[in-house]
Amino acid sequence: MRVITAFLIALSVTLGLPAQDLEVNFYEGIDLYEGIDEKFYSGSNFGVKNPIYSAYPVSGMIRHNRVDGLFLGYQEEKMDWNNANFLGIENVDLHGLIGYSVAQDQLQYSIGAEKSIGTERKWLLLGGDLHNTTSTEDYWRTGIYENALTSFATGFDYHDYYNADGYGFYAIIKPVRFIELGASYNADEFSSLDVNTEFSVISNYSSFRPNPAIDSDLEQINKQSLTLGLTINPRTVNRHSSVWSTVSAKAEIADLGGTENDFFYNKYQVEAKSYFRLDHTTLFKWRLMAGSITGEAPDFKNFALGGIGSMRAVGFKSLTGNQMVLSNLEVELGKSNSYRDGWPDLSSFYISLFLDSGTSMFNQRYLETTNPVSDFDVGFSELSHNAGIGLGFGMFRAEVAKPIAGSEGRTSFWIRFNPTF
Repeated sequence: MRVITAFLIALSVTLGLPAQDLEVNFYEGIDLYEGIDEKFYSGSNFGVKNPIYSAYPVSGMIRHNRVDGLFLGYQEEKMDWNNANFLGIENVDLHGLIGYSVAQDQLQYSIGAEKSIGTERKWLLLGGDLHNTTSTEDYWRTGIYENALTSFATGFDYHDYYNADGYGFYAIIKPVRFIELGASYNADEFSSLDVNTEFSVISNYSSFRPNPAIDSDLEQINKQSLTLGLTINPRTVNRHSSVWSTVSAKAEIADLGGTENDFFYNKYQVEAKSYFRLDHTTLFKWRLMAGSITGEAPDFKNFALGGIGSMRAVGFKSLTGNQMVLSNLEVELGKSNSYRDGWPDLSSFYISLFLDSGTSMFNQRYLETTNPVSDFDVGFSELSHNAGIGLGFGMFRAEVAKPIAGSEGRTSFWIRFNPTF
C-alpha cells in the first residue's frame, strides 16, 4: 500500500462543519496555543496566511539572520482584508515593508496596494506588490520572529535565504465562507546571498551554516510564474465541533510558454490538518503533507525534510528531492477550561507526545512528465520515523525527539516558541 493512497483518504476526512447555519457559526474559531509568530502564523496554510502569500517575499520588519545581520524596518501586512480608506477611496489599503540590513548595508523594500470588494461580506481581494528584499522558502519550519530570536541569541539560524527582486499581482476570492481561492502572477529575479555576519549573543554555542546558493549552476535566476491556491476551512478549529479538518493546496506553475525562464517546472503541494478533541483535557492533532515537482526546478525550490518543524530527530534538511511526504501526529494533554466549549486549555502548562514520519527523494520520471500524481511513488517502507515528548508553558516549549526507524538520525533537543503546526 502506498503513502499516496493514505493521503487521498486523509483529504476525504469529514470536515467537521457544524449542523448549524454556516454563515453564523463558521467564524467562531478557537485558539489552541500561543506563539511568538501568532499573528503571522496560520494554522491552515503551510505556515502563512494563505497559499499564494508565499509567492511574495516572506519576511519580518525586525529580524536577525546570517545574511542580513540585524534588520530594522517598518511593515504593513498584505492580504489582511482591512477596511482602510486611502485618499477617501473606500476599502483600499496600502501595504509594504521598508528597512535596512546592517550586514548587507542595503535598503530593502516591498510596496503594494489592495482593494477589497463586498458590502455585507467581503468576497474579493485584488492587489499588487513591487519588492526587492531578502526572502526564504523555510517560513513553514519555524516562524520569522522565532528564527530571528534563536539566530540573535545563539546563532542557530534555521532558514536559508535569497534575494527576490520583482513584482506581482494577485486575486483572492471567497465564494462561500469556508472556501478561499487565490491566484497570483509573479515576475522575479532571484539571487544567491552570502553569509555576512556570525554575530550572536552566546557565540560559543553558535552554528554558522553556509547559506546555500539558489542553484549549483546559477547565482541568478529569472522566473515568471503563476501561483494557484485553495483552502477549505481557513479558520481551522471551530469551537462547536469535536472533529475539525482544514485542507490547503497550492501549485507554482513556472512551466509557462512564451517566457524566458531559466527553469521550467511546476511545484504542487497539499496539506491537511485535523484536530480531534478526545475530551476536555486531551487533543489529538495530525498534519499530513505531500508534494511533487515536475520538470527540473532550481535547488532552492526542491523539497527538504529533517530538523525543526518537520522531522525532529532527522538531520536538518537531510532528505531532499522532487517528491515528498510528511506526517506529524501529536497528542497534547492540558487542563480543562469551561470557557473553551470543552476544548483543552493549552495556553499554560501541557504535555505533548509526537510521532514524525516522512521522506523526500528524487524521482527521475518527474523530469519528463507534467502529471504530478501518476508517477508519485513513495512506499511506507521508505519512510523514516521519530518519536518524542514535549513540555509546554504558554508559547515556550521544550522537546526531545529520538529516531525509531528509517533514515539515520540522533536524539535531539529543541526549544520552540511556536507550535510545530
